[in-house]
This record gives sequence, structure tokens and C-alpha cells, in this order.
Amino acid sequence: MQELEYEEIQGIILSGYVKKRFAAYSLLRIRSRAGAQSYLRWLEARLTTGDQRPEDVCHNVAITATGLRALGLGEETLATFPRELVEGMAGTAKRSEILGDTGASAPEQWLWGGPGNQVDVLLMVFAHRPDQLDHALQEHRRRQQDGLEEVYFRSTEMLPERREHFGFADGITQPQIKETGRHLTGIECLRAGEFILGYENEYGKVPFSPSVAEDPRANRLLHTNGQNGRRDLGRNGSYLVVRQLDQHVAAFWRSMLDQADGDERLAVRLAAKCVGRWPGGAPLTLSPDEDDPSLHSANDFLYRDRDESGRGCPIGAHIRRANPRDSLGSSAKESLKISARHAIIRRGRSYGPELPRFAADEGEEQERGLFFICVNANIARQFEFIQQTWLDNPKFGGLHDGRDPLMSGADDNDHRIPGDPVRRRLTHLPRFTRVRGGGYFFLPSRAALRYLGQQAEAPLGADLPRTVAAHHAPGAQ
Repeated sequence: MQELEYEEIQGIILSGYVKKRFAAYSLLRIRSRAGAQSYLRWLEARLTTGDQRPEDVCHNVAITATGLRALGLGEETLATFPRELVEGMAGTAKRSEILGDTGASAPEQWLWGGPGNQVDVLLMVFAHRPDQLDHALQEHRRRQQDGLEEVYFRSTEMLPERREHFGFADGITQPQIKETGRHLTGIECLRAGEFILGYENEYGKVPFSPSVAEDPRANRLLHTNGQNGRRDLGRNGSYLVVRQLDQHVAAFWRSMLDQADGDERLAVRLAAKCVGRWPGGAPLTLSPDEDDPSLHSANDFLYRDRDESGRGCPIGAHIRRANPRDSLGSSAKESLKISARHAIIRRGRSYGPELPRFAADEGEEQERGLFFICVNANIARQFEFIQQTWLDNPKFGGLHDGRDPLMSGADDNDHRIPGDPVRRRLTHLPRFTRVRGGGYFFLPSRAALRYLGQQAEAPLGADLPRTVAAHHAPGAQ
């Protein structure tokens, strides 16, 4: 089995820091290369990696293609990165269309990451207590002032019982990395190369990794990559997909209540049919009639034998689209292989105050939602495939219409609920989420961050004086 170089791998790949209730995300723009590199050198010494278990605060960082360019990487080097990263999440109209980023979710409407509010660096800080978070952020900002400016800031606090804003238990289904040796019942164990560059993936191959030309800096810090004259910049790194999703909680429950003709109990049942789990976490495939607390974290189940027709968990439900398990194709074995090759590790956090179920619309005045983050070694094959081919595909799993009832970009959606003897169809569902920002980021290893933070031995070009008005979210600290 491959051995992971834990001391080089950023901790967020291997841990969601679930014991650290508070987190902050600072989206930054580089205005001075020298100042930004000085900050990265300082941060590298404080970077949380996989071999650490900090008691108080964790620090991680990721960089967009524009940030890599601002730090001095040339076009030859950038060409070794995935096209998705180089173009950016909002880089083409086609990508916006396949991701469902249209209308109110179009990049032109974003708070960050869209045209005119470019982001170069994402700083992620996690802490047990808000005072620890505040202190850490103050130190970061002091160190950033000579080279970076804040485009957007968002603080988060975990909701009770690790629920998301629609009121459902979240984070139950997460793949495990086989090489860590942490194997839990019912949890998919996948090879490290699905999530970390430099290791074999589920195809039995090492994923393509970005590289730099050999020079004294690169030779001192980076592994060879098997190509003459090149050094491996990607090894022990990964790619982050980040999307800020406002959730329209009152609208969601109002819609469920309307579909249930005012019956609150039925509304909860219909909502569960949209999600695929009950609010407490029990999967509908194992407990189709009621929320069973004993199954709150159950994950050891398949669909083909127990629930092929979707009478428990509808075929179009969110969790079944996001992870079809054994339900696709001609055989369970082939479907499980397909699912394994399109998996992501989710590391997002909810932001904004909790809103009770069936609350009045006044609660929508406050921003709340999900700061979605996922880890994947191949953005196109993993995140984008899930988004386009499973979540937002009306033909998913043999269906003929309808998209993911929770995450679809459609403004007028339908959701089929099989039944015995009578099936049900939820019609004219509005969009319940709105994209407010997003980006594709390179998550460097410690060695790669050290490389990026070192002054070049030859001039890399002029600094980039740019200004931008920072946008602090309501409640920003």
C-alpha cells in the first residue's frame, strides 16, 4: 500500500476539523508579489498538515490560477495545470451553463470570484472558540497588509447536531482514503489518488500533476516527476472547489407545505423524499416510513436489491444523485466502480443564523447557506461530472424529467416520488439555492507552498498594484 507523506499534505484533505466549531474564509487578492510571498513564507510555518492535531487553531490555504500567475508562475507552468483550474469556475459561458450558474446564480451576480471581483488566495482558519479565531485572523491580517487585500470574508459556526440550514443532518456520507487505515463500516474506501496528487487512483494510475522547470529553487524543494528537466509541483497537493450557496430556507419549507396542502407532517415526509434521508439522518432506503434515531448515521446500504424502484429513496433524491452507489448501469459491481471514480470529499460549513422549520418569510432577510468546499484530484471527472451528469441531469437513472430538488439550477423543477399504489409528483419547485461566489483552487503541499513563497532568483516581473473594495459579509468578525 502507498504510504502518505502526512507532513506534506494539508490537513483539510484528511480532516473536516469537526471538533473546531468556528471557521472563517478570507478571499484575497494579491497586490504585491513580494508582499504576498513574504506572507506565504510566514504561513507555511503555521500550515496545518496531516501529521498534526492542533488543539486550538488550524490554518490552510489554496490559490487560484490568477494567484499562481501573480506569484510568478509562467504560462508554460500554468499549462501543466488542469484546464478547469486555469480557466476558472466563471471563466467560460459553457462552464457556467453546465454548472447551472445562470440567472440569479450567474457569475455577474456573485459577491466574489466573478467578473470584476477576482480572487487569488483562499485562507481557511478553524478554531474551537471565537476568540481564538479572532486572534488568529488579526495576526493573518497584520501579515497580509504588505501584499494582499481582502475581497470577501465569511465567518461560520456549525449548526446544532451538524445539520445544514434546510434542517437535515449533513456530512454523513464521506469517502475514506484507503491509505489512512481509517476504515468505517459502510464508508467507501478509495485510493489516495482520487484526492491527493502523486498517488495511485481508482484507475490504478497516478493522476497527472502540475510541474515546473528545474532550477535551484525547484531542485531544492520539489520531487522529480519522471520528466527530464521538470519538478513535481502538485505532489501531495490537490484541488478545491469552493461555492458559496445561499439557501432559501423559508421558501423550501413553504413549498413543501404547499405540496402537502398544509399538512406539516406530510411536508416533512416530502422534504425527506427530496433529500433521501430524514431530518435526523436515517436513510429512507432503510427506514422509509419514519425517522429512526438509531439510524441517524447509517451509511451501510445499497439500492439495487433493497430499493431499486425508489419507493424508499426516490431515484431523483439528492443523496441518490450525489452518490448512486450500486444503482446505475447493468450491474451493481459496475455501478460501484463508476461511483468510486466520481467521488469527492466535502469540507464545507454552514453560515448564517438557523431558521426554524416553517418559519415566516421574514427570516429570509438574513443571509444563510453553505460555504461548499470539496476536495478532488480531477475537477472535471469528479466535481463537474457530479454536478452536470448526476445532479442537474433530467435523464439521470432512467428518469425523463426533473433535476436535483435541492441543488438544481432550474427555476421550475419537478420531482417524482414513486408510491404504492399511487405515486406523487412535486411540481413547479423553485430554485432553493443561489450561488453567490465560487472558484477552483490549487491546494499546494507544504513544499509547493514553500516554493511559491520564496523570492525568485531572477526577476519574475513587476508587482501587480491592484485595488478592490473588500466585501465583508454581515456578521463578519
